[in-house]
Amino acid sequence: MTWKNRLIKALLWIFNPEATRPAHPKVPTSFLIVSTTGLGDTLWGTPAMRALRQSFPDAEISVLTSSIGAAVLEHNKHIDELFVLGPSPFFSLLRFFSALRKRKFDAVLVFHTSQRMVLPFCALLEAPQIIGTEGINKDLDFLLTKALPQKYQHEIERRLEIVREAGAYVSDYALELSFRKKEEYNARRFLEGHGIPEHIPLVGLHPGAKNLFKQWPKESFIEVGNRLNRHLGCQILVSGDQSEALLVLEIASKIPGAIPLAGELDLSSFSALLKKMMVFITNDTGPMHMAFATGTPTVAIFGPTDPNLCGPFHVKNAHVLATPKTCTSCLKKNCADPFCLLAIGPDAVYDAALTSLPANELHPAGL
Repeated sequence: MTWKNRLIKALLWIFNPEATRPAHPKVPTSFLIVSTTGLGDTLWGTPAMRALRQSFPDAEISVLTSSIGAAVLEHNKHIDELFVLGPSPFFSLLRFFSALRKRKFDAVLVFHTSQRMVLPFCALLEAPQIIGTEGINKDLDFLLTKALPQKYQHEIERRLEIVREAGAYVSDYALELSFRKKEEYNARRFLEGHGIPEHIPLVGLHPGAKNLFKQWPKESFIEVGNRLNRHLGCQILVSGDQSEALLVLEIASKIPGAIPLAGELDLSSFSALLKKMMVFITNDTGPMHMAFATGTPTVAIFGPTDPNLCGPFHVKNAHVLATPKTCTSCLKKNCADPFCLLAIGPDAVYDAALTSLPANELHPAGL
């Protein structure tokens, strides 16, 4: 046990939250879901949130989340309240403590958290149940009242198992990402501002990712974008966040007529734009999961990460491209070049994009 965890255990022994923990209620009336990581991680939890609401329609459901998680869940109809961690998680938790403790949650459901202080904080809320998955809590599993065994399963299914343990039933696996008419208007205004008529088919390229080992070569994105533009007469949109602006601009500049989109739209408005695309070609990153959630036909390019664990799950219009891991053992974050991704050529991605298109969209302009 690390010195940090020893200190946490000592402090919790002083406060002794187990001594004041009430008995399990027969029918839970309030839940706190903990999901304080990234975009994709938050979306993976939406089927479980929906299942919880459907199973306990009168319960209070709150979510402790990150700022990007709040953007994902802003319009989610299954949630009553969001508590958003700021840049300093410790002070955010301190600020929320009184309000959360007064809610007397019947269960805390830990989907995923990267901040060490979150789970000890949850223990101090004195909920009868703290349910999570063993082995992913920075050696703080002893704070869970129920630690579910870690399995080889998709991250969506792992979260669904947590809500099943709380008494929920599951009937739907679809990711959920809601937006309003305002965001639809923003997406339409973006296209109109660039002079794109509604009848022009849209193809999205998303060349960025948090880690280098997840980034398919930019030259390959350029080749595929040019071929699709030339053969289908489509409008290419190259997307990314503000930190990826240079990459987005470079790729867009080498595809005639391509439009760069690097942080100009908020997340909900970008979701509305995604829904308009006839195909979205992307690395394994957050917007890939957004495309799954909006039902957009998607070509997902995977490196060493396992699509069986974090790729499309019960998604009909997704085409995964992945190769066996090249290095043994896999280097992942220490990988200087994405060898796995280099084994996926532009031809494979181009063909997958054509396969993903609706039949009525296949009207090649240059053939």
